[in-house]
This record gives sequence, C-alpha cells and structure tokens, in this order.
Amino acid sequence: MYSKSENRVNYFLDTDGKHTDKVYYGRVSEPIKTGEKTDEGKDKYEYETWNARFVGKARSKIESIADKTRITLTEWSARNNYNKEAKKNYPYLMIMDFNLTDAESK
Repeated sequence: MYSKSENRVNYFLDTDGKHTDKVYYGRVSEPIKTGEKTDEGKDKYEYETWNARFVGKARSKIESIADKTRITLTEWSARNNYNKEAKKNYPYLMIMDFNLTDAESK
C-alpha cells in the first residue's frame, strides 16, 4: 500500500532502533476521535500506533525534530513482512517524506 497525500497527521515517537545512514527507526501514532467525551467535556481519543522507518527526505529531516513532535505524512507506504518460520507478521510504515504541522512549525 502506498500513499502520497497530505491527509495523515501523526506523532513521531523515538525508539532505540539501530539507525543507519539510510534508515531511521521510530514510531508514529495517529489520534482517532472515539465520539465520546471525558467527564470534563473534552473529546476522547484512541491511538493507532505503527513502527516506522524514515528513509529518503524523511531520514534527513527526522533527527532535527524532538520526540513527540506532530508531523503530517506526505509520502509513505504501509508494509507487512511475513516470516514463515515464526508465522508472524511485522507491519510498519516506510515514510519517505513529511512536514511539521502548522502548530509545530510556528
């Protein structure tokens, strides 16, 4: 699955991956409104979190932003590797480019 659009707003969460010159490992999490409210009247959210590999333009940008910075994915691909021996899937997003959201870029 591949997407090149500016409609995905996510958070970057750093992990202790073994970064290389070409790949930076991390996590992204997308807040999704549940339609419910808290006792204080605020919206409740669920979070969809993915392992992420930042490559290309995204690799050169990612080290200069802080943990938990809000970003907008502009070019990314969903991957789901399968290991036959372990009978296990390893889904991740390969992120080729992103922008800081308006709130973060001010």
